[in-house]
Amino acid sequence: MQTEPILDMPLFRNCDIDTAARILEKSPGRYTFYENGDIIAMQGYACRAVLLLSEGSAYAKMISEEGKEFTLDTLSAPETLASAFVFSTEGTYPVTIIASGQCGIWSLGRETLRKLVAEDRNILDNYLRIISDHSMFLSRRLNEFALQTLSSRIVSYIEHNGVLNNIQEAAFILGVARPSLSRALGQLVEQGVIVKNADGYIIV
Repeated sequence: MQTEPILDMPLFRNCDIDTAARILEKSPGRYTFYENGDIIAMQGYACRAVLLLSEGSAYAKMISEEGKEFTLDTLSAPETLASAFVFSTEGTYPVTIIASGQCGIWSLGRETLRKLVAEDRNILDNYLRIISDHSMFLSRRLNEFALQTLSSRIVSYIEHNGVLNNIQEAAFILGVARPSLSRALGQLVEQGVIVKNADGYIIV
């Protein structure tokens, strides 16, 4: 296993390179390349590894028993995936992760990760920070989708992205039907909260 590229990931920031390389050389790990639309991990399946998105992008979605889909997050390299799932009691993916374009994933088994965090304090600190950041993100998403109105979610989306220029994509991410999003955008324009220009919808 070539260790140089993987050691550039945020998980290994400021770590002891020799210690990390020694563990990675002895422990199994693999690099997989995915094409657009490929399933990287499936909701409900066993999660035995942490996934390091080293290039490209992906998105995570949840699917209900009725088939309703909800896009939880869009992810761009460098990013750590499944950080909060790999040591969970249930040990399964609660989301499906799909490649949105070509992307590369390093897969590290939980025992490899256990050795890394046990032998290098900086890797442990990085891992805890990654989990904490993901938890904060999920808390914000819960607030957006469980507590906020659609109008508030639209405003939050535009504030985060700077502009809303693709209604279909935004509807997918916000988990609403395109006609519902279009109506809400029209109402916000009428209220003077947002305006539409050549780039798309922006905050006034």
